[in-house]
Amino acid sequence: MKLATFTYYSHKVRKLTNFFKQTEIRVAFKNNNTISQILRPKTTNNTPIYNKCGVYKLTCKTCQHFYVGQTSRNLKQRYQEHIRYIRNNDPQSAFAQHIPNNQHEYGTIEEIMKLLKPTNHTSMLIPYEAFFIQSHHQHDQLISEQNPGKLNPLIQLGIETTQTHITT
Repeated sequence: MKLATFTYYSHKVRKLTNFFKQTEIRVAFKNNNTISQILRPKTTNNTPIYNKCGVYKLTCKTCQHFYVGQTSRNLKQRYQEHIRYIRNNDPQSAFAQHIPNNQHEYGTIEEIMKLLKPTNHTSMLIPYEAFFIQSHHQHDQLISEQNPGKLNPLIQLGIETTQTHITT
């Protein structure tokens, strides 16, 4: 005699198992919401936040405005590059221009860097970055060195758009 085990989700599973009554296969049901399964800690992505890549923001400690950037490498490496640019007075990023030009302060990675959108899809980095730049710009939260000057992030990407106005 053979035994088949099914997880019981609904009456449909019971109907499916009725087909086995005419065979020599015995059917057993199990439950997937036992107390031990409910109390078991959920598995999470244990990758440390600064080892991830994606779209991030850096906060100026003095004015509390943001720089939004994207990287396909880990955040820690990108943060270290920004700090090196600041220390060497190298204007490689708007954040590296903002800090010395305004005599503002920067902080540790934990104090000023936040991952806005983790993604491993490099093709999505620019659209996500443009979205967050535009969002922060609309709320007047960007450092002036990064001000996009345009309201539509698609225009920044070089995509022509048409706007439709609906009046009621």
